[in-house]
Amino acid sequence: MIREFDGDFEKVERAKYALLWFSSPGCPPCRMIEPFMHELSEEYENVEFWEVDINKHLALIQKFDILNVPTLVYLKEGREVDRQNLIRRKEEVEERIKQLLKG
Repeated sequence: MIREFDGDFEKVERAKYALLWFSSPGCPPCRMIEPFMHELSEEYENVEFWEVDINKHLALIQKFDILNVPTLVYLKEGREVDRQNLIRRKEEVEERIKQLLKG
């Protein structure tokens, strides 16, 4: 399940593993990856997936220095451990999730 970020970062920090998906409704590449992001969120239930609308959460955009979308930020216990952009395939994201869970 992908949660919509509501501005409360403490919820994200409480998760052992989290993935922030920075996107925008009008972004074609964001919509392109949407189907497999939903699949991955169902397959990896121990990772909390959060979709962050960059038009609504400027403070978080600045906190993570997001320059383009889609950008994925992988967090362990609230700290960034990896990030990814220019996403094209499900396998690229899945590999990063596996690395997150190993660490």
